[in-house]
Amino acid sequence: MKKARVIIDFAMMMMLIMLMAYSLIGETLHEIVGTLIFALFIVHHIINRKWTSALFKGKDKPVRIFQTVINAMIFIVMMLQPVSGILLSKHLFTFLPMLNITPQARTIHMLLSYWGFVLMSIHAGTHLSPIFNKLKKQKKGLQIIVYTIAAIWVVYGCYAFFKRDIPIYMFMRSMFVYFDFSEPRVCFFLDYISAAVPFMILGLIIVKKLTKRKIDGV
Repeated sequence: MKKARVIIDFAMMMMLIMLMAYSLIGETLHEIVGTLIFALFIVHHIINRKWTSALFKGKDKPVRIFQTVINAMIFIVMMLQPVSGILLSKHLFTFLPMLNITPQARTIHMLLSYWGFVLMSIHAGTHLSPIFNKLKKQKKGLQIIVYTIAAIWVVYGCYAFFKRDIPIYMFMRSMFVYFDFSEPRVCFFLDYISAAVPFMILGLIIVKKLTKRKIDGV
């Protein structure tokens, strides 16, 4: 079950990167991938139903509060995205009655796409602790190599975050996303994967800091 959760989370993250490449992958594939990621989101919650059922039980630890807030925000995004996506659908859901609110649906869909990207990256980072805990048991040389690569990746990820104008789209300073159709698709995907890394590390650091506070009794 644990492996299944990891595989599903990884698949959702990769699909999310694909969805960010809207015009590069085509409208039909975008709608298909969007439908698949929503289906995986449902499966994800079924697998993690124990966590959800225990949401209002036990003590409200700092880590748990942080994860709950992030998860709640992602849940809102993942509920509204399919609705706005269906309203914009030109291929898979044309059989449904359409409402004349396309401009509003496009605004909501675009806004939630970029905020969802950041939130899901942070969420992914909150589950990296076991990996880094295992790394601490490895040889010092290997640790230095991994931490150096991670540091370089974070720096480039911050660069890619601004290079791809993600803040501009997150805060609605532009209603149109620019895609360079002349660049290799792999460059776009690598940049977005890199842009997710700083937020993943941020999620990891916050969890570790909150866990340390719990241990220290602060």
